Amino acid sequence: MKLSITTLLVFVFLFCPLVSGQDKAAKGDPFQHPYANPVDDPTLPRVLIVGDSISIGYTPRVRRLLEGKANVHRPKTNCRWSAIGDEKIDEWVGETEWDVIHFNFGLWDWYGWSQEVKATPESYAKHLDSIVKKLKKSNAKLIFGMTTPPCVGSERNAKIVISESRAKQFNDAARKVMKSHGVEVNDLYAAIGDARAEYQLGENDVHYNDAGRDLLAGRVAKTVGAVLAGKKTRKRPPVKNATNQEGIPNALILGDSISIAYTPLVVKKLKGKVNVTRPRANCGDTNRYRSALAKWLGDKKWDVIHFNVGLHDLCYRHPDSKVQGNRDKVNGSIAVPIDEYEQNLEKIVTTLKATGAKLIWASTTIVPEGEAGRIVGDEVKYNLVAEKIMKKHGVEIDDLRELSGTFPASYFRGPGDVHFTPEGSGKLADQVAASIERSTKTDK
Repeated sequence: MKLSITTLLVFVFLFCPLVSGQDKAAKGDPFQHPYANPVDDPTLPRVLIVGDSISIGYTPRVRRLLEGKANVHRPKTNCRWSAIGDEKIDEWVGETEWDVIHFNFGLWDWYGWSQEVKATPESYAKHLDSIVKKLKKSNAKLIFGMTTPPCVGSERNAKIVISESRAKQFNDAARKVMKSHGVEVNDLYAAIGDARAEYQLGENDVHYNDAGRDLLAGRVAKTVGAVLAGKKTRKRPPVKNATNQEGIPNALILGDSISIAYTPLVVKKLKGKVNVTRPRANCGDTNRYRSALAKWLGDKKWDVIHFNVGLHDLCYRHPDSKVQGNRDKVNGSIAVPIDEYEQNLEKIVTTLKATGAKLIWASTTIVPEGEAGRIVGDEVKYNLVAEKIMKKHGVEIDDLRELSGTFPASYFRGPGDVHFTPEGSGKLADQVAASIERSTKTDK
């Protein structure tokens, strides 16, 4: 008995921590944990996978198959049925610029899990139509993943059998919607075909074993990969209406979604006076700046660089948060602590100064009351750190924080939203354009 107890204790203290450590590692491994979205490589296309637990199962495998070819992300949630998708799709797409969105809804509609009002082929089609209309605003290439087959027997939770003819009604409805919008269909139903017994976990389970997940992931990766291969030859301007007129100064704008909104307006205001452009990316936080700055600068001679970074650094996020961007200032962790922000920004400014361009720092705009992942006043603290660095390096400051602090509520997209309406972005653009134009008329 003593030997048995000793053996048990050794097992508990040695083996159990190992398992715990493995689990912890898997949660942060984008090729093991579906929600561990990797940091974007700005040189690669971005792919968003939207769907239920079937897609949760194959997402890490798709990520592995497309490693080095695309950034593969998904919402950190089970997207469930089409009515929920219709409600949440804008939140899941967020502000990221996606090249491909591979999406699916269906199994929850078929089985009626958690639904007070059960879906019909007609209601399913109605919600899919609305979802597609919203997704088309992203300008991404859309691919609908046809819903995989029901299980052979009575599903373990719904306690019902979905016949193949019933599944066909829903899938036919989906196919009709996709055809009306010109959306490509990836037929995952046909990929499984008659081999449900081979690939599903059991006759009462719609989920897939490793072989089934591999099969589905291969089909998704192949379809997405074919689209990405076609997109490589497409030439798209970095910014809407960007100009490239000879004989006038060149200005580069760097920043997050705030600058994404005002840049086209600055382009228009300075047309014929200054060529204005920006990267086709949300520049994010200072860590992303440091990794992507060389690519954004390219080999072009810049006369003026107007730049900002901060809102992403001071944002708190938590993987379980259902708020867009997983923002959560109560339970989350800050993206970039202020001391690290200072170190990063110092290196960024040093790199920018080496270009010989006239530099203009745009202070980070206001954090309004009620923002889910940001603490009111943190932008002031981060701006003070930035101001110290800019004064040290003789960099001009364009105080957008002061300007945005004067905005009425109607200039914000909504309560607690750091983003601005066209009126608000227009006011920012006026000041940014003026600062850039003024800088081109003075000696560096």
